[in-house]
Amino acid sequence: MFELMKWSAEQYLISPHLARALLLALLLLLPAVLVVTYRHGRPGLDRWTVAEQWTIAGNVTAAALILAFVFGGVELGSMVRTVQTSAADTVGGKSVSVGSASVGSASVGSASVEDDEGGDTSEKVVRQVPKKEFRRRVALFYFDRMESARADTALLRAVPAALHADLEQDSFVSTYSPVGFADELRQRGYNEGLGVPLGLRREVAQKTGAEYMLAGSVGRTGDGRVRLRTRLRETETGDLVAERHFESKDLFGTVDQASTKLKEDLGLPEGHLDTATDLPVTEVFTPSVSAAKRYAQGRYLQHFVDTTDQSVARKYRRATRSDTTFALGYQLEGRALWRLGKREQARRALEGARRHSYRLSESDKYQQKALRLYRLEGRPEAALEVCERWTSLHPYDLDGWRLKANLQWSFFRYEQALVSYRQILDLAPESRSAEISIARVLLRTGRPEKALQRATSYAESYPRDEEGPLLVGTIHWKLGQLGQAESTFRRARRMDAQDARPYLLALHQARGEFGQARSTIEEEAASGQASLRAEIHRSHHHWLRGRIGRSQESLDSLWAAEPETTAETQRYFLAMRACDHYRTSGENRPSGENPFATELIRRLGILRGETTQNTPGYKAGAQAALASCKTASGELTEAEKHLERATRLVERPDIPPTYRLSFNLDYLWGRLREAQDRPQDAAARYEKYIEDSSPRALLLRALRLPRLRLALSYQKAGRPGEAETTYRKALALHPAYPRLNYHYARFLNDRGRGEDARKHLRQALEGWAPSGPDFRLGQKAEALADSLGVGIT
Repeated sequence: MFELMKWSAEQYLISPHLARALLLALLLLLPAVLVVTYRHGRPGLDRWTVAEQWTIAGNVTAAALILAFVFGGVELGSMVRTVQTSAADTVGGKSVSVGSASVGSASVGSASVEDDEGGDTSEKVVRQVPKKEFRRRVALFYFDRMESARADTALLRAVPAALHADLEQDSFVSTYSPVGFADELRQRGYNEGLGVPLGLRREVAQKTGAEYMLAGSVGRTGDGRVRLRTRLRETETGDLVAERHFESKDLFGTVDQASTKLKEDLGLPEGHLDTATDLPVTEVFTPSVSAAKRYAQGRYLQHFVDTTDQSVARKYRRATRSDTTFALGYQLEGRALWRLGKREQARRALEGARRHSYRLSESDKYQQKALRLYRLEGRPEAALEVCERWTSLHPYDLDGWRLKANLQWSFFRYEQALVSYRQILDLAPESRSAEISIARVLLRTGRPEKALQRATSYAESYPRDEEGPLLVGTIHWKLGQLGQAESTFRRARRMDAQDARPYLLALHQARGEFGQARSTIEEEAASGQASLRAEIHRSHHHWLRGRIGRSQESLDSLWAAEPETTAETQRYFLAMRACDHYRTSGENRPSGENPFATELIRRLGILRGETTQNTPGYKAGAQAALASCKTASGELTEAEKHLERATRLVERPDIPPTYRLSFNLDYLWGRLREAQDRPQDAAARYEKYIEDSSPRALLLRALRLPRLRLALSYQKAGRPGEAETTYRKALALHPAYPRLNYHYARFLNDRGRGEDARKHLRQALEGWAPSGPDFRLGQKAEALADSLGVGIT
């Protein structure tokens, strides 16, 4: 019977655990069987005794309990599950009719699928795919050089890449590419990923949850024959499962032989092997050895070497020139070019991947389609749906989970992204990006204490990574622990973290350490690495302390700078910032007069007439800047028109919601609604802006504090309780911010809390000590101080 169940499991993909469960059940029930046969095996009517009944019942109960304990949670049914997916996911998006077929290990039911290019995709294909627990997980490592044979390092990397592509055809096998272990191996001193000892391979593979490790050696003999040796080991014990030797004249023919034997060594069901698709590796990878080597070197550069995307893209481009049908090369070339901002070249490369998608594995086809929908067609929601199907069918594919998490983040679906990042961490515990992303999601979703634990653990695990202390410092600041935040930022500064100086500058200003803030700005300017940013910080610092004229001069100098110093898009954001600072609010001029904003509007008109740029992002930036300046000059009807145009440009179905954050549209709408005397609407806009913006953006924001604007809107809307709560939250983060303290002092004084008002008014006056006589807000503060009897030193 056991052999029958084993044969059934192999042929009909029934869980092998079922045969073991039945055998154990028979053994456990043996006492009851013996009692029945011994006492009642004779012919004729027998009387059952109470002892016999209790013995059999006890045996059955004990057997059931033992079986439940041993096999509880173990899959005893089929090795496969039935799913519905779109055939267009893996056939390039064209209209197809699918009959009964076998794809990998998955049987496919018939269905008609419309063109994905905007047509109906509601019709699905019914498939059977392996359940997660029955997939063989294999960690691949770079090969060694075969003894008495020659091989360059590119060949040592190309063979595992070819094996990875070949094995990926089989949905019962999940492979981990050597580049997935790059961070761990580099930390241990194996910067090229070669010659990794067995103990380290086992440790790295265990962290990914891989059941098997595959390594080996390769080389060419003097007569040009390829010699290949593979070693498959169990990860848990390190025991050798199988060692195979292959030799032939054809590299890819040798790889095909190796992958066939590997599937047998992995113990894949015979019934599956008889029907599974197994195309030659030249059909799913590349027939060109040169292309394979260049592709593998590109992957190595991308993950093992601190190099530029330009170098990586160049390697992939050479690979696709060696084989113009190399879909995987086109796909990675397109991604590298996209990161470089070379969108048109990236589009051509990704289009090449689509044309030759028949050479991709099913998992790579999902990736190709998701990237095409997201990058080329501007359909992020459709791309996310593809990622959902991708990760459902290929639960061990890290690329699928990564893209899915990033898309979920871009749609503000933080809880869903958290699940995806945790899944990545389960599959690759050493994934830095997933670890720090989990901390960021926890912070964004209002769990700063848990975020701090995660970020601290990350910083301790990766002491050389500057992202760790920067995030830890941000969370301390978010929690109101400004002293701890400063010490953490200083540690990041000693690591030469690029963003450490802006963090320290903003923190000094928040704490009223204006001398240290000024020194930080001068240090930044002297470094010569960020002159534009240093001048913006200088302008903001002058504005913060009430030196409005000097602040305007700094921004003016940037506007007059050469284009290579201040690009066109940067000028729009400068104008937006300037008009937000210098409004018709009576701070330094009579209400309704704003010659500075009027001049900026004139300059923006000239800039728009001279520009040759026509991208949606550029247009949105121009409209947002004009809206800010029109609001500042009191032209509210025109400002609203510009804001509506900017909103239409960025709030489109083909653009993820996070894209709009860079234009500060909700903040600008709030400023406009304030100017229109619509405080309720203004408050709603500020609430959304604060909710959507990252903690880093809110802490380092060079615009006016959004929480100050929110508190003032609450006041005008007759919501004093919410206003006070907002003031206190803002003061916990920026305790010495002069404008914040001044407005809170007025709020408290209006409610008869003079003593508390005096404290905050003194803080405001200290911050504005260097301001000139033309600073009207400072004059108002001094008048309030006189009425409250606050001494001014």
